[in-house]
Amino acid sequence: MRSSRRVATAVGALVLVAACGGGGGTGPASSGEAAVTRRSVDIDGTSRGYRLFTPPAVDDDERPLPLVLALHGANNTPDSFVQATRFDRAASGGRFVVAYPEAERLLWNGGFCCTSGRGPPGADVRFLDRVISDVAAVRRIDLSRVYAFGVSAGGIMAYRLACDLPGRITGVGAVAASMQLDDCAPSGPVSILAMHGTGDQLVPYDGGRVIGAAIRPAPPAMAVAEWWAALDGCPAPAEVRTEGIVSTSTWSDCAKGARVRLVTVDGGGHNWFTTDFGIPNGAVDATASILEFFALTRP
Repeated sequence: MRSSRRVATAVGALVLVAACGGGGGTGPASSGEAAVTRRSVDIDGTSRGYRLFTPPAVDDDERPLPLVLALHGANNTPDSFVQATRFDRAASGGRFVVAYPEAERLLWNGGFCCTSGRGPPGADVRFLDRVISDVAAVRRIDLSRVYAFGVSAGGIMAYRLACDLPGRITGVGAVAASMQLDDCAPSGPVSILAMHGTGDQLVPYDGGRVIGAAIRPAPPAMAVAEWWAALDGCPAPAEVRTEGIVSTSTWSDCAKGARVRLVTVDGGGHNWFTTDFGIPNGAVDATASILEFFALTRP
């Protein structure tokens, strides 16, 4: 979805206050340093690029590392998403590899939203599938631990991957995003972490019209979480924990070890949640929540 001035300001503030997690290098770093590379894959005759971050001192003989796909929001870039989320820094501490793919025209095609007249989302799904294969060809990756997360249109695209690539994607994190329940038929369980503010005016928490290029209204955030919980074979009801303005609903003991969690921020807006903000958008940290949910922190 095309960002409003308020959302653009919030994203800009994130970039200004966040410490950069990686450089803009184009080749592998020397031993003991993080490596940032720029790679590309061919999709239907079009070269599409992504930024790849490898944590420092990774040895080829080391055990395979998890891979995380970080999907930027509409009209943002991989580099701005690096700064806003600080995921390079998180990868260095948690020992996992992060790929930051770039959407065509900076707009992801998640199916019901942000298509910009480009038809079905197949090309973007193939692109992200190829990114996984390309990273696995140059890095020692644990293909049983491949995750995707995103904000806004990037979160919508992350949901799309959960629907279309359940055998490739172990879990998804979606911040300020939604999906269509009748347009998703995964062949197996996928762990889902959703984070959404009740004050989101672009992708409404309670469902309704999505501001931007959406062709259908979004369902309520709780309906999406409950749908995934049922699909993943999770016993109901969810365990609910409330701390201040943050309410967390978690479905556990699901099929094949999957989990579903909805983090609701009362009054939270359409943005990446970070403690750099005040209340309400700083009441929870999205990066830390994703790291914990997918067990990406080192013991």
